Amino acid sequence: MASSSHIKPGEAGRIVATLDARDYKGRVVKEIWVFSNDPKRPKLTLTLKAEVMR
Repeated sequence: MASSSHIKPGEAGRIVATLDARDYKGRVVKEIWVFSNDPKRPKLTLTLKAEVMR
């Protein structure tokens, strides 16, 4: 969830993501898509990488 649904140009925000790793073991790669009305970058992909150890 983003820190705000409206972020003005030049402002910063924060995105918090949670991974329920109970069913994973080893390397995990997940993507989060961020959509905006920025004509240069209407969609940004954030890649999360983790190593789940049991």
